[in-house]
Amino acid sequence: MMRFTQGMAVLVVLVLLQIHPDPALAEGEQGVVEDARATVDELLADPDFSNLHGLLARARGVVIVPQLYKAGFIIGGEAGRAVILARDPNSGAWSHPAFMDMASASIGLQIGAAETQLVLVIMTDAGMEAMLSDKIEVGADASVAAGPIGAAAKAATTSTEFNEDIYAYGTSQGLFAGISVEGAILIPDEDANHSYYGEPVTTREILQGDEAWNPKADGLWELLESVI
Repeated sequence: MMRFTQGMAVLVVLVLLQIHPDPALAEGEQGVVEDARATVDELLADPDFSNLHGLLARARGVVIVPQLYKAGFIIGGEAGRAVILARDPNSGAWSHPAFMDMASASIGLQIGAAETQLVLVIMTDAGMEAMLSDKIEVGADASVAAGPIGAAAKAATTSTEFNEDIYAYGTSQGLFAGISVEGAILIPDEDANHSYYGEPVTTREILQGDEAWNPKADGLWELLESVI
């Protein structure tokens, strides 16, 4: 089952999207950045996600998926475009965004469709380093847990020690219930990076080398900078 999920994720997602296209996947890079800002802004304003503010203030990085589209009938899949930003461990300043694609596939009793807004808060250096690889499987290359929401968020510890590399927050609409990113695959989109910054820059250069800057991403950058 795990081998199928890893090997067939992208293929299954592409088939699903031929049947039910996701507008977000065809959206330009600037649209993804703007939607990412709106996603973070919306979740930060939601009292059910009160713990998200505290985690972002101490995060090593964040992955934002404005629209993760899920569909399936027996064989299911998810796909979405994402941005990732990192915080400088010395200055505390956030980088500008690099682009990623997210996909997963599964087999089981499932029917329906859903759109999810997803924020993955990266809390450890190991989690951040995993995100800089050519491909990361969430839950295998970096541990993940659902971020506390509602009453659990208010009772959550403020300790600087974290049991997981990544905490996932999201909202979902449709026939599927709950947020699960275990087994999802994230792949850097270097073509999108090149398109957005006008030069061939890698994800690592954007996140750690201060090698790229696009003023059109200032809105997202300023929002994260304001979370202290």
